[in-house]
Amino acid sequence: MSARRTVAVFAAVVVAGAGAVALGAEAVAEPPVMTNISRPVVPQAKLVKAVEQREAWKVRAIRAERTLRHEPSVQEALTIASIAYRIDRGDLSSTAWCESTHRPHAKNGQYLGIMQLGTGFRAASRYFRAGLDPHSPYANIMAAAEVIQVQGYRQWQCRPGGRLAW
Repeated sequence: MSARRTVAVFAAVVVAGAGAVALGAEAVAEPPVMTNISRPVVPQAKLVKAVEQREAWKVRAIRAERTLRHEPSVQEALTIASIAYRIDRGDLSSTAWCESTHRPHAKNGQYLGIMQLGTGFRAASRYFRAGLDPHSPYANIMAAAEVIQVQGYRQWQCRPGGRLAW
């Protein structure tokens, strides 16, 4: 088969594939016309609405993530612990202030956090066994309140009202 005949057959197949009926080499006299296949036109208002919805979902996702990662402030943690363990909030707060000046990342040797809990208290506390961070205001104050409810303030040098044990 000659090269000209091969091109004619190929062109005939292309034209036939485009929807025209082609028989023989006569159909290739003119080059096949390729039509532009365009996407349907989406109204601008619809695009704007889609973008707004996407942005609204992003905002909702960010809010949900912040809610799930909420870390109570020191004041919130003191209030929660005082209610949960029926301990005077002022006593907890004054002890925490004396121990760490309410700084969650305070460290003094082995003692960590707002209430300056040692390794023994951290190992025994259910809050830290559950995997909570010792520097978390919530975990540190709740663990201390749990100990205070059972044993009192005897293990802290700072006592309620800012008094020192020595």
